[in-house]
Amino acid sequence: MTDVPPRSEHTEPAESTDPGAPVHPRYPVRTKRLSLRPVREDDLEAIHAHRSLPEVALYLPHEPHTREMTEQTLERLISGESLAVPGDWFGLAVEDESGRVVGEVFLRREPDEPATGQVGFAFHPDVHGTGIATEAVTAALDIAFGDFGWHRVIGICDVRNVASAALMRRIGMRHESVLRDGTFLKGAWCSDSVFAVLAGEWRRNPPSARERAVDRAVGTFLSAFTRREGEPVGLDGARAVLTPDAVIEYVAQDGRVTRMDVDEFLVPRHDLLNGTELTDFQEFDVSWSTVVVGERALRSSLYHKHGVRDGASFAGWGRQHFELVADASGDWRIRSLTWTDDPEAGK
Repeated sequence: MTDVPPRSEHTEPAESTDPGAPVHPRYPVRTKRLSLRPVREDDLEAIHAHRSLPEVALYLPHEPHTREMTEQTLERLISGESLAVPGDWFGLAVEDESGRVVGEVFLRREPDEPATGQVGFAFHPDVHGTGIATEAVTAALDIAFGDFGWHRVIGICDVRNVASAALMRRIGMRHESVLRDGTFLKGAWCSDSVFAVLAGEWRRNPPSARERAVDRAVGTFLSAFTRREGEPVGLDGARAVLTPDAVIEYVAQDGRVTRMDVDEFLVPRHDLLNGTELTDFQEFDVSWSTVVVGERALRSSLYHKHGVRDGASFAGWGRQHFELVADASGDWRIRSLTWTDDPEAGK
C-alpha cells in the first residue's frame, strides 16, 4: 500500500513571503530507528526509486515519476525548505539505520492560515508494514507542533488508500470528512478522506487498545470479501469473527428488512465472489465511531465499495452498524450487523 503525498504538489507558491516562517529544529531529527532531515539534490536516486513505482503512484495525482519529474519535485521541495512562503511544501527525507532513504514526509504551511499545516507521505514498498511510516510521520508532526508551533495539521488521502487512512488514525488524527467525487484525476472522479489533529490533542487521544482490537475484528471481516483479478475467495476469516448465532440484516431503501443467519449471509456471497460475474471487489470502512463498554462494543460506520461486475466498474457507499462482544479469550466477535446501501448503490 502507498502512503499519500500532497495532492497540490504542483501548485505554484504564492509570491509574497511571511516574516513568521517557522523555526526549524536542528537536523537530523532522530527517532528509535530513523533520521529525518531536509531532502537534498543527492537524494535523487533514492527518492526516484519509490516515486517511479506504479504501486506508489496508484492513489497519487500523477503517474509513476520519470526521472525528470522527480528532479523537478526535488527542486520545488528544496526551494520551499524554509517554509517562508505560505503554501510552500517542505520535504523531509527518512533514513533508516543503514542510512538508506526509504521515504519522504511532507509538511505544508497553509496559505490561508499560516499557523496551520498539512502532512503528506510516501514510502518505498520495502518498508510497508514495518511501522517505519508511522514512526516517521509521528516525528514530523512532533516537528510541526513542537518546533513550528502550528495549531492544526490536516492529512488527505484517497478513500481507497486504506493504509494511509489507517496510519493517520493510528497516530491519533481524527477523521473529519469525506469529499465524495471531489477531485477529477487520471480520467475519473476520486473521493478523499480528510483527517486532522490539533496541537492540544497531539499525542493525547490515540485510539485505546480495546478500540484498536474492535477495528481489527471489523477489518478482518470486511477484508475477507476482497477479490482481485478473479482469484478464488474463501470467507473463513469472516466466519471466524462472527459469533455462531450472529444476526445480519439488510435494510432496503423501501424499509424492508432481510434477516439472515451466518450461513444465509456467507454462502451466497461466497458463490458470488467465486463466480464469473464479480471479478474484482473491495469493501472497507471510511469513517466510524466506536463505543466500548465492558465486554460489548457498538460501531457505526460509513463504508465504500468498488469493483468490476460483468466487465464494468462500479462503486457505492453505505452505512453499517456492528455489535461486538468479547469472547472468553478477550477477542472481539460480531454478534450483529445491520447495513444499508446509499440509493445510488446496488445491493
